[in-house]
Amino acid sequence: MGLAYRADVDGLRALAIVPVVLFHIHLSAFPGGYVGVDIFFVISGYLITAILFREMKAGRFSLLDFYDRRIRRIFPALFVVLVATTLAAVFIMVPSDLLLYARSLRATTLFFSNIYFSKNLNYFQPEADLNPLLHTWSLAVEEQFYIIFPLLLFALIRWVRPNLLRPIILVLIVASLAHAEIRLSRNPIESFFSLPTRAWELLIGSALALGLVPLVTPRKGAWLSLAGLALIVAAIAFYDRHTRFPGLAALAPCLGAALILHGGASGANGMVQRMLASPVPVFFGRISYSLYLWHWPLLVLLAYYLGRRLSSTEGLMVAALSVGLASLSLFYVEAPFRKARRPGASRWAPVWAGGAAMALVVAFALTAIARDGRFWPMSDFARQADALARAQDPFMSWCSAPLSGPMRMPTRPECVIGKSEPTSEPTSAQASAAASGAVPEQAAAPAFDVLLWGDSHASSLMAGLGEAATKAGASIRLVMLPACPPLNGVVTLHESIKGLERQCPAFNRGVLELIGETRPKLVVMAGRWLPWTTLPSGFAIRDGNDRYLSVEEARAAFVRGLTHNVDVVTGLGIPVVLVGQVPEVGYSPPHCITRAAFSGADTSHCLAQDRAKAMAGLAYSNEVLLDLAKRNPLVTTVLLSDRFCGKETCPTMEAGELLYRDPNHLSVAGSRMAAAFVDLAGVLRAAARAQQAAGQGTGQAPPPAIR
Repeated sequence: MGLAYRADVDGLRALAIVPVVLFHIHLSAFPGGYVGVDIFFVISGYLITAILFREMKAGRFSLLDFYDRRIRRIFPALFVVLVATTLAAVFIMVPSDLLLYARSLRATTLFFSNIYFSKNLNYFQPEADLNPLLHTWSLAVEEQFYIIFPLLLFALIRWVRPNLLRPIILVLIVASLAHAEIRLSRNPIESFFSLPTRAWELLIGSALALGLVPLVTPRKGAWLSLAGLALIVAAIAFYDRHTRFPGLAALAPCLGAALILHGGASGANGMVQRMLASPVPVFFGRISYSLYLWHWPLLVLLAYYLGRRLSSTEGLMVAALSVGLASLSLFYVEAPFRKARRPGASRWAPVWAGGAAMALVVAFALTAIARDGRFWPMSDFARQADALARAQDPFMSWCSAPLSGPMRMPTRPECVIGKSEPTSEPTSAQASAAASGAVPEQAAAPAFDVLLWGDSHASSLMAGLGEAATKAGASIRLVMLPACPPLNGVVTLHESIKGLERQCPAFNRGVLELIGETRPKLVVMAGRWLPWTTLPSGFAIRDGNDRYLSVEEARAAFVRGLTHNVDVVTGLGIPVVLVGQVPEVGYSPPHCITRAAFSGADTSHCLAQDRAKAMAGLAYSNEVLLDLAKRNPLVTTVLLSDRFCGKETCPTMEAGELLYRDPNHLSVAGSRMAAAFVDLAGVLRAAARAQQAAGQGTGQAPPPAIR
């Protein structure tokens, strides 16, 4: 049983889809365009619940008929896009990327892609962010909701008193929203993708459809719609990738959509309803589903084929192509299948057809996974490069401090390489003294000789430094947090990592406390310094007052933060090695080689980067590190750029081995080369001599307090 058509609802769909598309092509005027998905959730909850409620109240509800409509609405356009995207992926993606795609294809087809992406998206897998099916997470959330909600609503209507319906739905909305806000602090990625944290958005639409919010006069409805439009526009204009989202921040676009829907249901015919009901918004609203399906795979696949991020002009061209394909999809795919079932046709036909489509696509996905993504022959060199491209640094998962929840230093045994004398637990007095920055009278014997402290760049050094420590008869421990170099008092933000603004300062304070407790013989500080001195796209830095810093202010914060930590550590009489950042080659050499070999092109351009490009942005951080070594005799600076770059180029391969596993992280071979340049054994010998000459550091001045 259908609903009376409302043109303003189609217009509201346009207000959802257009910002999403423009956000995905990185137009700066739409930094919060991603909230369009939240608007879709509210609209979906409103329309589907209205239909369900009418049928249930009239005694005509059939779960089979409901899923018949869902299949005819969702499946045809979705599977056309999946087949087209898969064909393109098979021909242009290298095996490692096709394998990731196949896994996401399986998850998408079975409508659990939100769960898949919540477990597989992180900063260290940029290829996951470029998965052509990433956008299907929202479809998975909706379909999971519609597996549960019709049954719940049926039970409430049949067995619960009508006056209890409103408080129950309200409790569910509040509980889901509270859960989203709590999970946002503890697991931001899960909060973004999960059904329990998103259900309240659909339930807001359900509450309207169930009549739980009294209708108002048309005049008041017009004002409500205007307020709703203002909320949506504000979210699109003022939210960005760093906004703490979803959770409470999602209230603005969701309430905005709800106010517009409720205003229209109240008979409003004000400015907002007239604008949304005009031909252009209605057109975009009608193609919104297909446009959502098409635009993201096209953007991703073209960027993948070109090997670079699309320009704004290219993005707009892809958006225009998406509109054309969505229009064709509406008239030749969606519309024919939306028609009511023919008299006499089997009620199970759509279910069987949908199941068959799912089975075929899943079968292909499983085949691709079984073949490890390999459908075409490749040279041995390309296969080796492809294996490196898909390899992950195990120390990242073993030794990273948590990005959510209570801050804890990683303690897995894999994070310590080499052998050292046994240690005793520090006394409470020692721990208290370390926390205040004072030197304990007697430090516990070290559980390790060297502490490697930093972000993912520190982690990429661990393999080489671990081998060097073992040869030197010493031990080294890694403590790291993604995108969080050893800088005091800097609040860091990265568009792919939620939780850094809280965890990074706590992590660095925790490392200083750990150093005070364990008193290692040497501390090595390493990090990707470039973002904190150049602020590249995707990064931002805030001070303690939540104020975003300019490049000049960020550089000053970099100097202050690094100087503070160096002074605290050397104030304990512990020498420090500052490792300059490895040059950034601007592309992933393993991917470059694999893709060039895959397409039969020359691979020589993958084996070296122009020195000026690779060194861009490193001069400032190198100078700061050298200056710290000049003014503090316990500091040694090692500039990896001197080892990894020649006069004109920075090679990405040496002695037949690739030095990088992505644009700025070292492979194991690169880690070994860096470790040879650091000369850990020599630094430890020099540190021992310096400490002996200084009487184990007893003449050192008290270090600054740990803040």
